[in-house]
Order: sequence, then C-alpha cells, then structure tokens
Amino acid sequence: MYLAPEPDEPFRRLTLAVWDYYQETPPYCGKYSNVVPHLTLAKLDNEQQADQAAAEFAQASRGQLPIRVTLSEIALMDTLSGSWQLRTAIPLG
Repeated sequence: MYLAPEPDEPFRRLTLAVWDYYQETPPYCGKYSNVVPHLTLAKLDNEQQADQAAAEFAQASRGQLPIRVTLSEIALMDTLSGSWQLRTAIPLG
C-alpha cells in the first residue's frame, strides 16, 4: 500500500538523476523498467490484510489528505544488512 505524489513527473526526473549519478545502483535493483514514485505505507502478505489496512487508512486519513510537504533531502537507502539502512543523504536546494 502506498501514496503516490501528484504530479509524479518531478519525482521521476529526480529518481533518474540520482540513478545517473549512482549508476551501479539502479532503482529497485533494476527489477522494474518503469519507476513509480511513491511513499510505501505498508507491505502486506495477503489481500485480506491489504483490504483491512486500506480501510483503516481511509478512516484515519479522513480530512488529512492531500499531504503537502517540502522536500529538504534525498535519502538513499538499502537493505544489504537485512533491514533498511541509510546509505547517504543528499541535501536539496
């Protein structure tokens, strides 16, 4: 389950620019030909869990969306250690 930014094109361009700089580490390990900018909320194992989480999120977020933010840095993360770790942070303008 994830939130998608609107518009998403600036995030696509940013992802591709970071990939151009760190060519040895393509987004999502190169598993996908199309980058889909998103904020992951949950990774669920089955459809029942997904339906329940979606219903809970819909109720909890009522009146809270859209979320408006200003980005201040890019955080490059990896799971080489078995859990998410910060690889580097790049400040934005």
